Amino acid sequence: MKRKYLLHLFILTLSLSIFLGSVSSSYSQNTTSNFSSKQVVINEIKGYAQRHVDNNENMKTEVLIELYQDNTIGLTKVQIAEIYEKEYARLKEVKQTNSNSIWTQLPKGLYGWIVAGILLILLIIRDLIKECIKISIKNLSNWVYKQFSGTAFFEDIALKRYRQALIEKYEKLKIPFRPNYPLNMRTVYVPLKVSGSKEYKLIEVDHALKDYKRFVIKGAPGSGKSMFCRYLCLSYAEGKLNDLSDKPIPILVELHSLKESKLTVEILEKKLVQVCALNDFPKADRFITDGLKKGRLFLLLDGLDEVNFSLRAEVIEIIKTFIDTYEKCRVIITCRTAVYHNQFFDVVQQTLDIEDFRDKQIRDFLKAWKSQMSPGKSVEQLIEQLRKRPKIMELARNPLLLTMMAYLYTDTPFILPHSRIEFYQKATETLLELRDQIKNIRNEYEGKNKRRILQSLALYLSNFQQSDRREISYDTIINKLKEVLPDLNLSPSDTNPIIKEICDRSGLLLRIDGGENYKFAHLSLQEYFAAEALREKEQELINKFKIDTVAWREIVKLWCGLATDTTNLIREVYEKDPLAALECLADAQVVDETLDKKNYTNILSKNFSIKKIQKILTKALAAVAADYRPRGSALLQFLVDIMNEDDNSSHKQAAAKTLSYTNLPQAVDILAKYYDKPHLLEVRQELIRMGDLAVSTLESIAMENCVEAMDDLVAIGTPDAADTLEKFLHDPQLKQQAAWRVTAVLDKLKEDENISDRL
Repeated sequence: MKRKYLLHLFILTLSLSIFLGSVSSSYSQNTTSNFSSKQVVINEIKGYAQRHVDNNENMKTEVLIELYQDNTIGLTKVQIAEIYEKEYARLKEVKQTNSNSIWTQLPKGLYGWIVAGILLILLIIRDLIKECIKISIKNLSNWVYKQFSGTAFFEDIALKRYRQALIEKYEKLKIPFRPNYPLNMRTVYVPLKVSGSKEYKLIEVDHALKDYKRFVIKGAPGSGKSMFCRYLCLSYAEGKLNDLSDKPIPILVELHSLKESKLTVEILEKKLVQVCALNDFPKADRFITDGLKKGRLFLLLDGLDEVNFSLRAEVIEIIKTFIDTYEKCRVIITCRTAVYHNQFFDVVQQTLDIEDFRDKQIRDFLKAWKSQMSPGKSVEQLIEQLRKRPKIMELARNPLLLTMMAYLYTDTPFILPHSRIEFYQKATETLLELRDQIKNIRNEYEGKNKRRILQSLALYLSNFQQSDRREISYDTIINKLKEVLPDLNLSPSDTNPIIKEICDRSGLLLRIDGGENYKFAHLSLQEYFAAEALREKEQELINKFKIDTVAWREIVKLWCGLATDTTNLIREVYEKDPLAALECLADAQVVDETLDKKNYTNILSKNFSIKKIQKILTKALAAVAADYRPRGSALLQFLVDIMNEDDNSSHKQAAAKTLSYTNLPQAVDILAKYYDKPHLLEVRQELIRMGDLAVSTLESIAMENCVEAMDDLVAIGTPDAADTLEKFLHDPQLKQQAAWRVTAVLDKLKEDENISDRL
């Protein structure tokens, strides 16, 4: 018994020594990141030495010095030369040694071939043994790690592996519609602009981390809330959060996964442990408990709106208790604007609203696609198409929809439509008809049949009140398809092939948890297919909306774009939620004119100056006003009348904001009339928001020696704005004021371009 115990102890000690010898446990996040960057450059230099030796070329020290002298990791010319020449000399010696190896000294003839064969077999056996030993050591090391990762002794190793897992998970942004061609998260991520609830001041959300430890981020569907959380995790893993004094460790929890009917603080703590385990940090119970008490953790609670309605109130209360209990920890909670009603006002320091992408952000985002566009296509061409379509331009200010546009423009012959519903219809139609992108194999199933299946699954998820509204199990899909396939003249044997084709080719439905569960690529797409499913079932939709206005709000809005006459539904919606009724008008095809006027008059008189709903209201109005048909023209004139005749300054401010959201050139002209009015300073911000559309107007204003207009061009920050500012350098009266402003814009554009090129 004693010998057996000593043997186990010896094996464990040996395993630990092997494992600890192979893993450094003392690097900080920043050191790891810097070392990684430096090592990449060193390896590149050594790679040149390898190629030069292999090709029997002489040393090219001067070439390497010239190539790498502007490196950003601190290597001097002497160090570059030393790295290259040492590696060249070493490889040269190895090559000469190999040329004099045993293989060149073998006897000639049959005997030599026999000896060579025996030696080759021995070498293969040797390599196999080495590989087996290596695999055994690795497996043993992993076993030891899994047993002891939760101990304080292994914490540094566990955190290093956790960081590496986050990098592998989040450095590539997987586009559901093109799974084989992910984008680099560092390249595609564009810092979000946010404004605070206590004052309207536009800042980058990254900067809010320095000002607040606990805050809520709310925004429209697809506005980038989840992507921001993932980018934060990647930033931590690469050592980019070290400038925060507390050096927090983020843990991302997708709130829709909280399915427990009786949630407690303890269950939420266990959820954090599970998240760690999924990211190569098993048995993290001790670490989580200690980190919560000491405030080391950064809790990213993503998607409050995706929690089932029946559980949401309970989840909110538990989160509030959790935040109160562990008040030292950083916390970010994300939620859709329409769902969030200031429930966390007493436990967070600030509530931030994600602002729509400005022109410069759209351009920066599209740079990630530039290298993948085929000849004849360009970022400039896509932006020009967006400018010609005001309603689609407004959609492009949403990161999710801009991603879909960029993909469809880059990889398909897709032509941008002119309305939101038409965009969803054509985009999903294109995706469902896509062939296998690698093998160019035709689809086995018709797009219309795949659409029917997605409609059925979307409606089921939207109706599902007892658990997760986002995920559906494989077994449930099988049961649902038993109901749907006979109507499509398909047999049960088609179940797996048609689901596989939907997932693999369209990307509209995603496999998760190893194929045990599925979910739509985004909640917005799920809601669109649910609206399609109820296209001919108006009363059923009205009943569902009355039961849960939050869950069915987007579906109702989308339905209004699909249906023919929406008068009755909008009237019913108005009785329950007047603001939602106004939003419905933006997509409605046919609606009674008297209902139009009733909505405008009643809602505007009550709500136009209420700050908390102003953004929703103005965007809804703008979507209607941007329509070239009579309803849109009438509302546009209504807004102009407010600007010209209404004495209420808050009404004028709201009308100005609404006009800017239309993305119409005539809106720029209307706003420009009030540029220098002291009681309407907000007009400047609205023109900045309109980006390139406002550049020529601001140029005219600046020509009148208006420095503020130059500052606004700097704020727009696009190439068009820079070109306009450069013109002022040739004007004797303006060149002095323009000089540093031109420099500021060009430096920023150059910096962005360099970052894009490096990544």
